[in-house]
Amino acid sequence: MQPPMTPANLSKLLDSLSRLSAEDLLSAKDVIAKRSRDVECSLVIKEAEKAMSSCPHCGHDKFSKFGTKDGRQRFRCKSPDCMKTFNALTGTPVARLRMAEKHIDHGTAIADRVSVRDSARRLGIAVTTAFRWRHRFLVAGRDSQPPLLSGLVEADETFFLESFKGQRQGLPRPAKVRGTPAKKPGLSAEQIPVLVARDRSSGATLTARVASRSAKDIGAVLRPVLSKDSLLVSDGARAYSVIAKEKGVESKRVKAKTKKSGIYHINNVNAYDSRLKGWMYDFHGVATKYLPNYLGWHRMMDNKQAYVSGQTLVAAMLRYKKRPVR
Repeated sequence: MQPPMTPANLSKLLDSLSRLSAEDLLSAKDVIAKRSRDVECSLVIKEAEKAMSSCPHCGHDKFSKFGTKDGRQRFRCKSPDCMKTFNALTGTPVARLRMAEKHIDHGTAIADRVSVRDSARRLGIAVTTAFRWRHRFLVAGRDSQPPLLSGLVEADETFFLESFKGQRQGLPRPAKVRGTPAKKPGLSAEQIPVLVARDRSSGATLTARVASRSAKDIGAVLRPVLSKDSLLVSDGARAYSVIAKEKGVESKRVKAKTKKSGIYHINNVNAYDSRLKGWMYDFHGVATKYLPNYLGWHRMMDNKQAYVSGQTLVAAMLRYKKRPVR
């Protein structure tokens, strides 16, 4: 780790910069920009170090500093059953990822919704690395769902065609050209249902892939987040009435033909579905196994109350902790 620059040396450096030619100044700007990114990432990690409250291995709340490695503070758990070392990245989606100085730039690429290949070109990394980083970075957004939906809660499903994009082996059906439509019209086993439930007052939105449209599968996702004072508004699907009855909340069914019954409607959910489908279109199909990651990505970008940048995305990942591994 380099020692801090003395005021005298800094003064000499600034004096030298004032006499640079245009060509040399451009080179200096690249070096300064790179150093700024390094410092920015270090500051985010420092904040995460200050916020640490327990060992990520066992959950014990007693630990102490245990030296540094690559300029990063390490800690050691004081539990006699653990005694493991860790740092601010342990147990987070970015643990063991290399080139930490490029993480904020990659977070910016995600905020800008840049393609994998364009991200690789922008950061100077391999396409496979950019793809792996994308799905590591999206873990925090994938698991970030609203803890509670209250008041008027609109719920409905939208559907995405099942996709095995990128899979080379073990396909349950013959491979097909991208853009090939479903074999059967309307709903079928080829269509993957996604539950969308939206709190009309706050705009908090839950989106999750579900196994089927049954009350059992939808209820497993929806019931835990419904508050006792909520009123569940849905289309004619019977599953929602069953879920509301099991939860002990009121429900209102709006017929598909009328679409509205006074203040009861699912227009907010339908509008969200439309934005989600339009947002997904540019990806030219998303592999079904990665669909939860993209749903979380869209929730994050659709939230008008939260400004998403590379720095805020990396900070969110450092706050995201897996459960203790023991």
